[in-house]
Amino acid sequence: MAASHVRLLELKTLLEDDELELPGTQLYIDESKTWAAQRNRNPKILIRPRSVERLAQILAYLNNAELDFAVRSGGVGSSSAKDVLISLTAFDGFEFDPSTETITIGAGQTWGDVDQKLEKESGGYAALSVRCSFVGVGGSVVAGGISWASSEFGLASDPQNLLDAQVVTVDGRVLWASSEPELLWALRGGGGGFAGRSVVVSLKLRVHKYTDSIYTGNILFPNDSLAELAKTVSEFTRRTQDPKMAMHLFCLDLAHAALTGQNPAPGILIVVYDANGEAHGRSDEGFGWALKIKGAVDNTRSMTFAEANQQQGEVAMGMTNSWMSGATIPHLDEEMILRSWRWFNELLAKDPRQSAGAFVLIEIMQPPAFSSISSRTDTAWPHTNNRHILQLGTGSFPGSLESDALSLKALADAPFEISRTHTNADYIPNFIESFNDIEAIFGDNYPRLKEIKKRYDPKGRLGVRFA
Repeated sequence: MAASHVRLLELKTLLEDDELELPGTQLYIDESKTWAAQRNRNPKILIRPRSVERLAQILAYLNNAELDFAVRSGGVGSSSAKDVLISLTAFDGFEFDPSTETITIGAGQTWGDVDQKLEKESGGYAALSVRCSFVGVGGSVVAGGISWASSEFGLASDPQNLLDAQVVTVDGRVLWASSEPELLWALRGGGGGFAGRSVVVSLKLRVHKYTDSIYTGNILFPNDSLAELAKTVSEFTRRTQDPKMAMHLFCLDLAHAALTGQNPAPGILIVVYDANGEAHGRSDEGFGWALKIKGAVDNTRSMTFAEANQQQGEVAMGMTNSWMSGATIPHLDEEMILRSWRWFNELLAKDPRQSAGAFVLIEIMQPPAFSSISSRTDTAWPHTNNRHILQLGTGSFPGSLESDALSLKALADAPFEISRTHTNADYIPNFIESFNDIEAIFGDNYPRLKEIKKRYDPKGRLGVRFA
């Protein structure tokens, strides 16, 4: 009998029946699915521990077992393993403390879950939840945590927002990270996979009093509006530094629309966000200029913060081989927007299979979002002097090694083609691919992160980043 099979049998004896899922069950299918199809390693078993104590037992066993394992939060990450996948979706607790303006939340739920609970219980507070409700809490916070409200309050992982985290170390200890400050520091932007040092099961986060009347939604434009949009969007970024305003500009993803049951239609789309309210949002000081562009289709209205995040409510999981990067850019001008669309069109012309996964998304933010810490050593990720994010995706349906190779190369080359000042350091830490230079992204903090990794995970069992 193979050693791995013996180890799996031993591991199963630690579990209750409702904590173990085998291939073929619906829960196994749902919770082992990866966003990127090529990263699904079809684990032999799925474990869904129902208590911190059980998770500690499991990790302590796996730390010394010759089994490949990984841990997934509640969202759209691509964590997988050939032997054991641990799902944290049972860690779904929620507690709001109005006296301290904090929430303590289980790391295995999605931000959509948290937004709904907070809206129901707090009456007027918002967390720095990410802008897509399907994204998981744990993985997104330790990778920075960028919110619609980040220009007002910073990133979710900043010290003023991430106050503490309950973790289970790979050797089975359970602790609050504030008792070991170096660990808490590493969790503040140290990257995906729970920063590769411990497994986060609960987070204590600052919440903020917030308006329930946000002007937001999307505005659709025909393709022939691109030149005018490039001009007016770039003018908007130079003119506006209001921290209550933000915007996304992206090419409409036809394949994604079809895969998620929506009506695909060609064109360009912007998502507007104005926490000053609808009257301001529709004015010339807000987004009135966009509504005046010929052919604009207005799908905007007043929403709560939770509703604003629910706009991006569906994702096609595990259907395409997919790659993504989040480059940061210092400014946005007309030519850069046109170059990004040119990159997208040329990629699809070179390989039509890329229509299943390629996209351009320019996230327009205000200067305070990334300047929310006093020193580059305050958090594991040292932030950036850049202002906006150039998020790019490539991919196709499984079955073509040539398309896969092109996907990775095109994604690696694109930021240098689109942003003429791009360097290897100019990435946010939550979309890390094989071509990324980890040391450049974390800069002077990199040696400190390596040392913490060595201290908490000497065998590299929770991933190889910083090993």
